[in-house]
Amino acid sequence: MFRFLPRGNTQRIFLDYAATTPMSRRVCRSMRPYQSGIFANPSSLHQEGVRAREAVHDARKRVAAVLSVKARDVFFTAGGTESVNLALLGTLRAAQKTMPAGETPHLIISAVEHAAVQAAATILEAEGCRVTTVPVRESGALDMAALTAALTEETVLVAVMYANNEIGTVQPVREVSNVLAAYKTKLGRDTQAYPYLYTDASQAPNYCSVQAEKLGVDMLTLDGSKIYGPKGIGILYKKPQVIVEPLIYGGKQEGGMRAGTENVPGIVGFAEALDDAASRRERDAASVRLLADTLYEALRARLPDIIRNGTHHEQLPNIVNICVPGLHAEFAVLKLDARGIACTATTACKTNDETGESYVVRALGRPQCAASSLRFSLGRHTTKRQVIRAAAIIAEVLEGLSDRS
Repeated sequence: MFRFLPRGNTQRIFLDYAATTPMSRRVCRSMRPYQSGIFANPSSLHQEGVRAREAVHDARKRVAAVLSVKARDVFFTAGGTESVNLALLGTLRAAQKTMPAGETPHLIISAVEHAAVQAAATILEAEGCRVTTVPVRESGALDMAALTAALTEETVLVAVMYANNEIGTVQPVREVSNVLAAYKTKLGRDTQAYPYLYTDASQAPNYCSVQAEKLGVDMLTLDGSKIYGPKGIGILYKKPQVIVEPLIYGGKQEGGMRAGTENVPGIVGFAEALDDAASRRERDAASVRLLADTLYEALRARLPDIIRNGTHHEQLPNIVNICVPGLHAEFAVLKLDARGIACTATTACKTNDETGESYVVRALGRPQCAASSLRFSLGRHTTKRQVIRAAAIIAEVLEGLSDRS
């Protein structure tokens, strides 16, 4: 059983699984032979290289099986952020080189996309592409009418994350796919032409199916650090018709999509973690939902003025994001940390020199909650005893901060 290190006499309670997960023992065991024994470069022709190459090939097939896609369409990256950048920058830059003169590649993103998507979109705007940000409803779900209105003949890519990392809202990705298919038909385009659909599914595999065909996506990102796998490894699934310009040049690894010696231990660990997540998905979702509900109801009993961000029905079962009106959320995080509770106010990808406000919560139409919201994300090793204890500590700390204000 995984245990977090105590601080003094206080047992720490980790409620930040959406930021990262610990590697499972099963994943650690799978990686061990490739860290020092089968360590050769997979591109080498000798027997040692062949063994390493076979491990990468087997891992790619295992990942493809979970996604229900062809192994040739799965590309390993150094994590979710690189995968996001490869999908957005690579696709729009390739389109920029091939589109007719006078046309401008157009990217559509949702207002609650991960910071990596938003940063890549900013770079693309500086490079001459046009970017449209589509709003979301109060639940965090994409405004489908606004998406439909935003489509143009120059739209190359639509980026809609599968499940939000802050509020947990699960987006109607299949519905978005249907909208794009209808738009292509309206334009008289082939179904394999753009606009393409990309989804960052990094938060999804522990609790949702990630079968790409059922989602109707052309590209999809996963991240090992979110699924009890190793950090520094991710994948980009890409259909063959989507032309992507590489970001890293050198060798011809990953079908020419990403140069550099493959991270064999990470790749093996990623495949093991994804397999494990898929096999226990329903069981984990049911158990963690009960714990998350227990946490929320216990907090609401002590703090009746709290507001839950996102919708409980179309949401990841492990995330409880609450707004406490008037709270300085980042200060609350530090106070809770001192009491042994690890949680966060915004995504871990926001840096300390930024405002501390959540652009995701602001996008829900709750500007008053942008700097007053806390995210508690539960995981495989969270226990009922921890949740009950955490709820008491959180309520006590927040009540104390409210009294001071």
